[in-house]
This record gives sequence, structure tokens and C-alpha cells, in this order.
Amino acid sequence: MLEIGNVSFGYEKNVPVVRNLSCRLQEGRIYGLLGMNGAGKTTLLKLLSGLLFPDSGSIILDGKDVSKRSVETLQKIFYMPSEFRFPGISLEKLIGLQSVFYPYFSLEILMDCLESSGIGSEVKDLGKLSGGQKKKVMLAFALSVRTNILLMDEPLDGMDIPSRDIFRKLLVKHTDESRTVVISGHRTQDMENLLTDVLIFRKDGTVFAGCLEELSGRYSFGVDRTGAGAVYAEPCPGGFRVIREKETSEDTDVDLEMLFNAVRKGVIR
Repeated sequence: MLEIGNVSFGYEKNVPVVRNLSCRLQEGRIYGLLGMNGAGKTTLLKLLSGLLFPDSGSIILDGKDVSKRSVETLQKIFYMPSEFRFPGISLEKLIGLQSVFYPYFSLEILMDCLESSGIGSEVKDLGKLSGGQKKKVMLAFALSVRTNILLMDEPLDGMDIPSRDIFRKLLVKHTDESRTVVISGHRTQDMENLLTDVLIFRKDGTVFAGCLEELSGRYSFGVDRTGAGAVYAEPCPGGFRVIREKETSEDTDVDLEMLFNAVRKGVIR
């Protein structure tokens, strides 16, 4: 479990990017970290990975402060940045250099991910791969190290539609109940039917944390003609898209885009 206790951080004094964040990220959950570009998603992921240090508050993993960056703690966390470079070496050499740091690295999972993504194992120069191919290799490595915490910053950017589908299938296939996954993004449609929970950046740097199952039990998401009496409504062809307090036991899927807009506008706190 990753425990975030009243964390604030800013690059400039008195200008917080993350403000007073407190929540627990549980094992076996996939969290969607949503926000506008520049809202603080990358900053929060770097805080969770120990690459940035909170101005106040703490981030604790299995009783240890992540900011202390102990080897034991770092072996439990893998951060996949949105932008990265591979050195001009072979895939085999990269595996030899990097895999030894992670006690539960699985070559079998790595090969399965590469094969499913259409990337051969005999890559001689990683630096010559296309941007999309590099992301597929990084995703394969991220899943194969089997860390307790997997943090992914905009992993679907630059991927075509078939590759996005493969990504979702591999993530589900190789994520078990011992792992906590946090995926940042600004395209909610990429994350539908994948997430168990959401973290949504508000305009003031605070973060809304919600379980999608609980939100589905509390609210209904749909379309009607007038939007009257809705918790949140926005116009659409033929009427309004709405969020209402649920009055029946009928299940409705959470509309991530509408939820995001309602949180951003302060309607759902």
C-alpha cells in the first residue's frame, strides 16, 4: 500500500502544483490520474516514485519513506516516463543491465509482451526504433519487472488504435492483486473499462480520489431532454448529458469524461 499523507509540492514558493493530497493507493487497483495538460500529473508521479521530494507531507510504501530512496523501496517501484531515450545498444544488453536490479523480473513476461506488440527479441539498436516501438519495449519492461508500484505517464501517447488495445490487454493480463498501477492521461476514452479508481486534478492543485464502483452506486450517467434536477448537465445534440443522484438500483457505467468535467467545475467534490 502506498500512503500519501497531506502532501504538497510546488516548483515556486507559494505556488503549489500538488496541494494537501492525502489518500491510500491499494494493491490490486488500477488508478487513472486525470487532469488538463500542465495540471500536475507528471509532478505527482515523480513524487510517488521518489524523483521529487514533497515540500510537506509524506509518501510511505510498506512503512518506508519513498523520499529516502532506499534500494529496498526503489526495487518496488517502476516509473515509465512519457518521454525517454534508449541508448544505442541491443535489447539483450539492456535486459542484462536493468533486470538485475529488480528481484522479481520475468523474462517470460517480457518476451510475451514483445511478441504481442510485434517487436522481435533480436533488436540490435534500441536507439533506432520508432517512437511507438520504443514505447512498446518500455511497456514490456515495465510489466516484466513486476514491481509492487507501477507508475505510467501518458503511456498511450503516440500509439495507434491497435497498439492501444494491445496495451490494455497486456496490462490486465500481467497485473495481479499484489500490484498498484497508476496511469496518467488526458484522453478519458483510452482508460474506460480499465480503471478501478480515479484521481482527478482540480484547478487549485487539490485532487479528487474516487472508486468507480462506489461512484456508479451513487450516481447515474445518461442523457435526457432538459437536464433539470441533475447534479451536473452539459448540452449535447438532442438534450443534455447528465449526472444524477441514483434513485434506483440499476447499474450505469461511469462516464469518465463527464465525471472529469463535473469535478473540474466543482460540482462533485
